[in-house]
Parts: sequence; structure tokens; C-alpha cells
Amino acid sequence: MVQGRPQDTGSLYKVRNIIPALDQLGGVRKMRCRDPYSGTPGWNTYVGLAREGVTFCFTLSVRDIARTLSDLRAFLAAAPSSIWAIEFPNEPDLNPVTYKGTKDARLGFRTGNAPAFMAYIGDMATALRSDPILSAIPLIASNDYMQAEQKPYTDFGNTHIYPRPATNVEDRLDVLDRRLAGAGQSHCVITEWGRTTGGGEGNVTSPPVSLEDQRRLLAKDVASVLSRPTVHVLNIYELFSWGGSSEMNNFGLFNADLSPRPAAVALRSLLT
Repeated sequence: MVQGRPQDTGSLYKVRNIIPALDQLGGVRKMRCRDPYSGTPGWNTYVGLAREGVTFCFTLSVRDIARTLSDLRAFLAAAPSSIWAIEFPNEPDLNPVTYKGTKDARLGFRTGNAPAFMAYIGDMATALRSDPILSAIPLIASNDYMQAEQKPYTDFGNTHIYPRPATNVEDRLDVLDRRLAGAGQSHCVITEWGRTTGGGEGNVTSPPVSLEDQRRLLAKDVASVLSRPTVHVLNIYELFSWGGSSEMNNFGLFNADLSPRPAAVALRSLLT
């Protein structure tokens, strides 16, 4: 699975760019994206991708639950069987949830103190599981923290992993397996895994690597993850690099001119 931003209609993420890139990865057809909003320009991009065979893991925004369900049902009506999973809101530690008049403290999710978030996912899970159209879609926990607390509402655990250049990936995956077991989860989705070639030692995720090291390391990463029975799906962050020299703009498997980076070639060989 790869990360995409079809809702950003002024960006690289157009149907005409995404599908050829996915084909160059050997025909990958799973993407992780924000949930679609009906009536927005990005809606047509999402639907266009779904009609090309892309299926989505949608990361929920915290908005009116009835409106979210209505949009998800409308999306499936336009593109049947196109949602393979729904993920609860991304990084609620850094993006605190406000729900029913309660707002979580920033970083509260990291310490197990996120009552607004837990109230939201409890209500959302109940609504999804009682909906005749949406009830069969698997639910993925929000990343990394409060996995045990989310277990009653989810089918899969979750984590984000951005290895440092010298990280022993097998050890890191062993830690993940132990965390899953401790939370009572048997399987997870790694919704973010990436190695940037931009920024510097002060990067938020990990220090940058060269293009050649990105190729070598990502190929080893994916091979290691695919050997783990506890990992249901791995999501590579992300499909395109946006240009410039910053950390966040240089995770991509393809350059801003749509040409493949060495990592894309290596992953195609691995996946096919």
C-alpha cells in the first residue's frame, strides 16, 4: 500500500499520474488517504482511482459522524467494493481531538489520557458496525498509542515506523510484535513506513539517506515486513516526492517530474 493525497487536486496526485506510478510498482492497487468529502473537487479524483481498481484505507477526520457515514456510503455507491479498511484519526497526540464539548490535551494520547478521542471512536465504531453497507469494513486503530484501549473497537492494531539509517529493523519488528501481544491484537497495519532523502539530522522522523540508501534500505525493510505474519499490510510513505530539499517532501518513490527513484525500481523487483 502507498500513501496518496487525491484530495489535493492542485498536486501531483491526479488519476493520470497515480495509475502509471502504481503500475510501475508492479500493479499495486491499495492506497491510504484521508476520507473523501462529497461535493469537493477531490471527490472525482478518488472515484476515478477507484474505477481504475484502487481500493482505499481511509483515515477518518473528526467531523459529524452522520455526514462521514453518508459520504462513505455515497463513495461505495459510486465505486463498489473500493474501501478495504477505515483507520481512526491520524496522530491524535499531535492533532488533539475535540468531540462533544471535550478537547484532549496535546500529547494526551501518548499517555493514555484522550477521553474525547476514545468517545469519538466508540461512537464511530458503533455507527459503522451497525450500518448495513459499511459494517463489514475492517477498522484500524490510530497509530502507536492506546492500542489496548482501542482493541474493543478495531480489527487491526497500527503503528508508524521511520527507521534510522542504522536501525536493526528485525529488532524493531520484534518490539512491534510484543506491543501487539500486550494490547491483545494479533495483527496490525503499519500505516506509515518511510525513509526520506531530504532535510537533516534534526528531522522529525529520522535523518536523511541518499537515493541509493533509500533504494537499498526500503527493499530490505519491505522484505522483512512481508515475512512477519503479524503485519497485514505495510503502507509506504509516500508515492511522490514534492520537490525541494525538505524532509517531508522527499519520502517519495517517484520524483516530482514523475520519474521513478531507485527505490521504486527495487520495490517493483521485490513485489513482482
